[in-house]
Formats: sequence, C-alpha cells, structure tokens
Amino acid sequence: MIVKFTNFPKEFKILKKDLIKKFNKIGSKGHYVLGEELKNFEENIQKFLKVKHVLGVGNWTEGTVMVLKALGYKRGDEIITVSNSFIATCGAIAYEGLVPKLVDVGDDLNIDVKKIEKRITKKTKAIMPVHLSGIPSDLDQLNKICKKKKLHLIEDAAHAFGTKYKKNYIGTIGDVGIFSLHPRKSFHVLGDGGLIITNNTNLYKKILMMRNHGLINRDKSLIWGTNSRLDNLQAGFGNIMLKKISSWNRKQLNIAKTYTKHLNKILKTPKFNLKISNPTFHQYIIRTKYRNKLKNYLKKNNIETAIHYPIPIHRQTSYKKEFGKISLPKTEYFSKEILSLPINPHMTATEVKYVIKKIKEFFKS
Repeated sequence: MIVKFTNFPKEFKILKKDLIKKFNKIGSKGHYVLGEELKNFEENIQKFLKVKHVLGVGNWTEGTVMVLKALGYKRGDEIITVSNSFIATCGAIAYEGLVPKLVDVGDDLNIDVKKIEKRITKKTKAIMPVHLSGIPSDLDQLNKICKKKKLHLIEDAAHAFGTKYKKNYIGTIGDVGIFSLHPRKSFHVLGDGGLIITNNTNLYKKILMMRNHGLINRDKSLIWGTNSRLDNLQAGFGNIMLKKISSWNRKQLNIAKTYTKHLNKILKTPKFNLKISNPTFHQYIIRTKYRNKLKNYLKKNNIETAIHYPIPIHRQTSYKKEFGKISLPKTEYFSKEILSLPINPHMTATEVKYVIKKIKEFFKS
C-alpha cells in the first residue's frame, strides 16, 4: 500500500467534469481577468464566512504586503508574530520594511499569548498570529491585548479556511484575515491564489485599488498599486471547491480524531479543543524525539510524511542577516520533534488504519 501525503490526481478525478465545464464556460466568454466569475467567488466567500468584504488576490504573500501597506505602517514599525511558520509569514513583513518581532510558541504550536506583552514596544503596530494547521490561536486573549495596547489584529489564516472559533470563522475575528489558496491548502485553487477578508470598508477600498495598479477605472490611477488579481479561471475553480470544502474539512477532522484516539499514548498529538473550535487540520502534526527514525520507517513502508517546519524562520539566513540572532527555546526544541502525517479528504479508512498500524509497529520495535 502507498499512502500519499496529498492526492491531487484523485481529487482532480472527482472534480474533473465540473472543472472542464467551468473552463469551457469561462473560455467561451473570454473573460479572464476581473470578471463575473471572480465577483461571484468573492460574494460566495462573503456569504460563507459572514463577512462584509472579500478580495481575491494573487497569493497570500502579495495579499499580506498590500494589507500592511494599506494599514499605513512606516519602515521600522514592528509586527509581532511567530517563527514556527512558513517563511512567507515574516517575508511579507520584512519585504515592506517592517520588523517581525518573534514570540515563542506554546504546546499547541501557536503563539504563546503569555509572552506577547513583553515584546510590545512603542513601534509595535499589530499582532499577527498564525493559526497553524487550522488550529486557532487564543483569539480571546489576542483581542484583549490588541484592544489594551491599541494594536491591529491581523490573522494569518493561510491554513484555516472553514475553521470556526466559537461562533465566528477564523479570518473574520481580527481587523483583517489573509488566506492562501495554494494547492497544498485544504481550500485551494489549481495554482496560486489568496483571499483578503475584512469588515473594515475603508481598508477594503484601499486594497481594492492597490491590487489593480491603483486604478479606479481603466485609465485613471489614484494611488500606486500592484498587479495582484485572482484570475477568473482560478476563481471559477474556487467556486467549485467551495461546494466541497465543508464536507472535506469534516473528513479531515474525523481522520485527526482517529489518529489522536489511537496514537496519543505513544507520542504527542496535536492539542485542540472541540468545545471552542472545529479545526480543519490542514496538517496533522505529531511530536516525538524519534522523529527522524519514524519518518524513515514510514517512508520504507510507503507512507509519505513531511515536516512543518524543519528550520524555524529565526534560524533562516534571510532573517539572521537583517534582524540578528534570537533564541526561541520551544520553537527550536519542537522543530526537532515535529512530523506531519498524511491527512486529506481523499484518504480511505484503510489507509488511515495502515498509518496507525505502522506507527504502532515502530514504537513496539
């Protein structure tokens, strides 16, 4: 048996008829950029997430760069976030000339809210938690800190489309949320893409112009902007995915529950509270001091795994060159233990049982 980490061919087979139909519809009209399909997609996301404004953009990174610019931050201003994430989290901040002030994580691999206030300075403008793997950060405490210190709350919701925190969806709770639509995300298109979510009308209007060269019509530009528009074809594919995402998220949550039930006594499984949230489990990250040996053992048994993320951002050359060396003990310790098991809505019950069986075999030996 071969257990894939992701299974795009199987997913494509399921969606093939609808994708081809959508491709033909858009192609026959010849509307490829900023067309009806994108407008429909943004409206559908707006209704799904129950939020005022939605913008389809080129990708998460460009979306975040535009958000930071639209919020009016100046060079040298600080954004508090984490190192236990993909490089883009800090990359977008640094690209804008801002400073990512990093905070260590807790046992849930998300930002440790108890350590935030010590990192706040006069230059701090926002806190940007990463809802890693679709498991939400402590948004109640984050909101309290932001209100107390008069900071923006920017949600890095790249992994968390469809996750609810109490009664509201992740991405709609802070001042602004940014989602990735990269194919590796649970909710995705067939290439790069991103979404900006906000209830702030002024912020929405700024970014609406910024994503299209600062134009208010074909010939008139009011501000300097960029070119970061989710194209019509990808928006069309997104509309197809949107019909599936709730049931697919539930499948992934059920796989996560099964993993946890059978593995929590032999290794460290993800921490999540179903009374607060319904994590979407973009990834299922376990921890064990035997990480490398387990990864190799599973590979020999045709089970694909990954590590999210083997080198924390503060240990990357790009970070150290610009911001120097810092110590984040838990982030560094966890980076040596973490391993992402295969989880996707196209896994069969047999595949899930096989993964569990092989992990148990490894620890017995």
